Amino acid sequence: MKIEPLKKGQSSNEIICKSFLISDYSTIEEIIATYQQLSKQHKENSVLLTLDDLGQAEYTSSHATMNHNLDNTENYDLSTVDSAAFEDGEHLGYLSTPSEFFIRKNNFDKLVKGIAYTSIHQKDLSLDKEELERLVAVNANPYSWIDEYVIAKIVPVQKSYEVICAFPNGYFDGDLNPFENYILAKRLHEKYGYELFGVGGSLLGFIKNEELLENEYRGLVTDLSKLYHQPEVEIEKIVNNKSNLLFLKYTEQLE
Repeated sequence: MKIEPLKKGQSSNEIICKSFLISDYSTIEEIIATYQQLSKQHKENSVLLTLDDLGQAEYTSSHATMNHNLDNTENYDLSTVDSAAFEDGEHLGYLSTPSEFFIRKNNFDKLVKGIAYTSIHQKDLSLDKEELERLVAVNANPYSWIDEYVIAKIVPVQKSYEVICAFPNGYFDGDLNPFENYILAKRLHEKYGYELFGVGGSLLGFIKNEELLENEYRGLVTDLSKLYHQPEVEIEKIVNNKSNLLFLKYTEQLE
């Protein structure tokens, strides 16, 4: 496996967090071990990995960022911002350096405030038979779904669910939007102990450091049944209480 600092041109998004490019890996265990190693090395931060379809994930993230005006610099003091973010004394008009991350975080926090967890149940985030089979397959063998290139972002936030502001995703009408993804990840963290570790073009990845207890398992199945508008017996096929990983779709379609 190869891991190197992410350089301009290796991502279609601007680099607003310290980031690494991971390639030439051969197992999901290598990816998770790298995530855990980076988490230990950067204890004051949280780590986010990209998952499936990096190109699509970056494309929709950039559109979600613009759609919600998350890079708006109006009324911010830019005196401490890196000079690379300016041209001829004028700010570029978008965030392009880690020194500007505080702007993204503040803008995101303002918009996510007041959104209730129950709002995600109003989305038609259903699973047809084929999608259910795909989601079962993802959880059984996630390696086959992750892009050959993975970007690891070292995000200067304390809570795992807060990393979404560094890679906001959920752009199309039938998707969970970035704030709904935040609320979902917060719910899974606070109620079941899952940490959000990955966001892809269609998937959210969660990791739990301890085995899922029976009462937690039942509660999680119930929550996901409401999320996907499926009977609990179908959701049970997705959740493996012997695995510390959980992958969920946040998009209208999982292909």
